[in-house]
Amino acid sequence: MKYIAAYRVAPISAITHIAPVHNIEVWKDSDKFVLNFSEPAREIGPIALVKGGSVRAPQSLRYTTKDTLVKAKTLDDVW
Repeated sequence: MKYIAAYRVAPISAITHIAPVHNIEVWKDSDKFVLNFSEPAREIGPIALVKGGSVRAPQSLRYTTKDTLVKAKTLDDVW
C-alpha cells in the first residue's frame, strides 16, 4: 500500500484527503495496525458520492490506483 485516502461520511459524503504511507506496524499485541504517513495528508477533491449512482457509500476497504483517484470527480469514477 503506497497511499491511503479518507472518505468522510454525511453530510460531506466524499473522499477529501490522501496521504502517502511510510510504513505499517502492528499495534501492540493485537490484530490492529498503525499506518504511519511519510507526510501530512493533503486535501483533494472532494470526490463525492452520487445519490442514485452505481457506487454506494464505502463500508469497508476499497482499492484503486492513485491515478484513477486523482482524476475522479465522483465515487462512480473511482470504482
